[in-house]
Formats: sequence, structure tokens, C-alpha cells
Amino acid sequence: MHNQAKNNLLPITIGFFLIVLVTALFFLKSSWLNKKKEATLNQEQAQEKKDDLKKYASISSEELLSEITSKKDYEILDIRNAEDFSKKHIVDSKNISLENLKEKIASFEKNKTYCIVDELGLTPEEKQVMDIFFAEGFEKIIYLEGGIYSWVSELSPTVEFGDPNSLSDQSKVNYIKSDELKKMIVEDSNILYLVDLRSPADYTGGHIKNAVNIPLENLETRRKEIPTYKRIVLLDDTGILAFQGAVRLFDMGILNVFTLSDGLKVWKEKEFEVVK
Repeated sequence: MHNQAKNNLLPITIGFFLIVLVTALFFLKSSWLNKKKEATLNQEQAQEKKDDLKKYASISSEELLSEITSKKDYEILDIRNAEDFSKKHIVDSKNISLENLKEKIASFEKNKTYCIVDELGLTPEEKQVMDIFFAEGFEKIIYLEGGIYSWVSELSPTVEFGDPNSLSDQSKVNYIKSDELKKMIVEDSNILYLVDLRSPADYTGGHIKNAVNIPLENLETRRKEIPTYKRIVLLDDTGILAFQGAVRLFDMGILNVFTLSDGLKVWKEKEFEVVK
């Protein structure tokens, strides 16, 4: 009886051992296959990176800044969304989406060098943009290494939107009130250059005499019209646009700027001179 029990236990033990062995072999095989797949994927990614480096040329933030400073014929195209672009961008860069590029590609000059900027360097969207240029026969197409993130990290200059709640932006702005401005106009208007940042329609409806209308959205492209040797005063109804304009001019290296803090609304309430 005792021997019979032993004889029955032996097959069970062997069977259990075989199950454990098969299970272990299965997991070892799965682990080996996963490692092989991972190694293959890493090799493919490494090869793809090598191919990208051959196909897509790049420029560092330091090099691009040097090229911009030396006024080389560069066109910087920022392909981020409009909101991110408005918050912070490289001076004179243009914001363009993938869809708009497809529509406007025929209007681009082929002898220029185009630098593509995204949040990070060589994103899939950036590759698509560069491929569109290549397909149209453009040759001088590069991308910014590390994107706008790298540019900002290296403290390269940017034009910022102008946030009234930002202490950094507040430090860029000098303020002047309506009474002070009126006194300056009476005493020596020749030293002043008044810039009205409102829309053309609002400007036509009533503005300070001799003020020049440059809408805020055009301030960057028209900044060279502003005589930097004069005292520049930015105007709008409430002072918000003027604040944002002052921040942007500061970021572009124009420092002799004042913001009419109480705005044209107060100017008109005080019945100071307005012309149409």
C-alpha cells in the first residue's frame, strides 16, 4: 500500500516538474524575443537618426544669432501654433502653419535660406515642412537645433507678448500720464514721437495731434520707421496695448519708450486736444 502511494506520486512530481520547465522556457523565450525586438527597434531608430542627419541640415542657436546679427539673408519660419508664437518668438520670424505653407510655397524665393523653428528640434511636423520645401526644389533649408526651447535656454533674444502680471515685463516699461504728456507737448513737441497703437478706424475717430498710427500687430515689422533718437510715447485707449508695445520694443532693443498709462480715454475726459 505504501509502495503503491509512492508509485502514484512519482508521475505527479515528474508532471509538475515538466510544467514548471515548460513555463520557464516560455518566459525565457518571450524575454529573449522582447530583447531582440528592442535591440532591433533601437537599431532602426539609430539608423533613422543617422538618415535624418544626412537629409536635414541644422544650425545651433549661437550660430543663428550670429547670422542674424551679421544680417545674413535668412528667413525664419516658426511653425508653432499662433498662441505660442505670440507669447514668445525670435525677432522678425514669421508664423506659418503646415496648411498655409502648402498654399503659399510658390511665393517663397528660392535663393534665400529658410530656418524652420518648432518647440523642439526636428519634430515630425518640422520634417514635413522641410520635405515640402525639398519637393519644390528648395535647397537652403535648415532647422534650429533644440527649437525655441534651446534658443530661450541660451538666453538668446526673443520678442514677448507683454504680460502686465509679469514682473519681468513690468521692468521693461516706463510710464507717463496724460498731464505729463500734455506738458511735454507744450514745452517741446520736437523731441517726441507719438505712436498710436490702435486700429486705423479708432485712430481716424480721434487721436493726439502728430501721432503716427502703427497698429500693435504691425509694430515689429514697422519698427524701423520709429526714430530712436526721439522720446517715443505709445498710446491707446486704456494703456494695455501701449504696455504690450513697450515690452516688444524693449525686446527689439528700442529703450527710449514711454507708455501713456492712463490712456487716451483719460486724455479725452480731460478735454485735451484731439484731432481727426
